Amino acid sequence: MDRQAILLALLAVAAAGTSIDASAQAGWPSRPVRLLVPAQPGGSTDTLARIAGQKLGDALGQTFVIDNRSGAGGTVAAETLMRAAPDGYTLGVAYTALTVNAVLQKVPYDTLRDFTPISLISTSPLVLVVGANSPVRAVKDLVQMAKAKPLSYGSAGIGSGGHVCGELLNLMAGIKAVHVPYKGAGPASADVAAGQIEFQFGAQITTQGLVKAGRLRMVAVTSAKRASTLPEVPTMAESGLPGFEFNNWFGVLGPAGMPAPLVARLNAELVKMMALPDVRERITFDGGEPAAGPPSEFRALLASDLSKWSKIARELRMQPN
Repeated sequence: MDRQAILLALLAVAAAGTSIDASAQAGWPSRPVRLLVPAQPGGSTDTLARIAGQKLGDALGQTFVIDNRSGAGGTVAAETLMRAAPDGYTLGVAYTALTVNAVLQKVPYDTLRDFTPISLISTSPLVLVVGANSPVRAVKDLVQMAKAKPLSYGSAGIGSGGHVCGELLNLMAGIKAVHVPYKGAGPASADVAAGQIEFQFGAQITTQGLVKAGRLRMVAVTSAKRASTLPEVPTMAESGLPGFEFNNWFGVLGPAGMPAPLVARLNAELVKMMALPDVRERITFDGGEPAAGPPSEFRALLASDLSKWSKIARELRMQPN
């Protein structure tokens, strides 16, 4: 076979491959899509994933299967997603821990290189809660108690928003509460209610059931302004810690290398989903704010988060584990 024939053969193979890829993309999704969730069922991340999975399934005519992979503050799910084929049949819901973990732990992924950002879906503050039998009624009470005796706080794991807020409280209030990581925020809330640990920074959706049952008490929210769903609960800044602010973000992403047409299609569906009145009502009821936008916006947030948490980790003297 001469050089020209070889070249023509290679071009034919490349064209065929492109045609197959384009055909596969055009027919996507032709089978169920797996949606990885870095948390146990019942929490804020899981709830948002189920909303997204149902709405995407309705819009695209295919089942989105929720696959809960809790553990290591979301790193188990992140690594599973990183190693998946970039064909649109494995996606993931991520939250703030994706970037925080990259600073606080030796993770197997590169946040900006190993994932394809698709869209943010929501942001929400956390709520400082204590057990209903706790004498703590305000942040100043908790600080005074922590200066008098050792306290412990729970979170969904190292790198979670609850962990970061606990360490911010330690830094800003000059206390040394001990962090107790759990495999999910729900078990941490249960132990606060049972008196096994003293406090937690948890999502409203995670804590509100125990609050309504009279087993937890809300003390403060971590947003800069009072949450519209909790107007009676003061902010951490109002409570004597000016500058204390934290908001969790949640978004959908895929493995690195996803085809641009699939990313664009998923992004469009997520943006439409977040504009639906029933979705917006559910998210705001649970204490969140809809936040869908272009992939570039999500990628920019990941980059800024890495920079921000690196700086905070240095200030807190938090070393990677």
